Amino acid sequence: MKLSAFGLAACIAVGFSSTCYAQDLKAVQKFTDTEIGFEINGPFSNLTLTISGPNGLHASASSRTGSPLIDLRKLGTVDDGQYIYQLVAATDEKIPVRTALDNGRDGGPTTSMLKSVATSGQFQVKGGTIVKLDPSAREDAQRQK
Repeated sequence: MKLSAFGLAACIAVGFSSTCYAQDLKAVQKFTDTEIGFEINGPFSNLTLTISGPNGLHASASSRTGSPLIDLRKLGTVDDGQYIYQLVAATDEKIPVRTALDNGRDGGPTTSMLKSVATSGQFQVKGGTIVKLDPSAREDAQRQK
């Protein structure tokens, strides 16, 4: 229980810390019964999809150019419950590095880096299958708690 609580807390912390990212990654959810993926439009690269779920489940997938995909079946037994995802990508826009430290490599300190964007959300698994929740059902469930 402690591991799953720690994992969930870590994922939430990453979600809160992503407020430093521009939350403008426009990605359309392309969930199937057991796969988490997205349709990405725009000049994005170096995409990373991370999910966290019940009983300490953590999974991550990366792609240099397209949307990463995670298939829950390949992770073993899928537990019912609430899952959190975060998708992070780099744009083609360069931003200045404020703390340009010289790391000793040829070329001197880095003065710019690619801007990061992110999106995050949640989904639920029931009976080993991803269930799509409409926003009003989620609000009703929160009020009942």
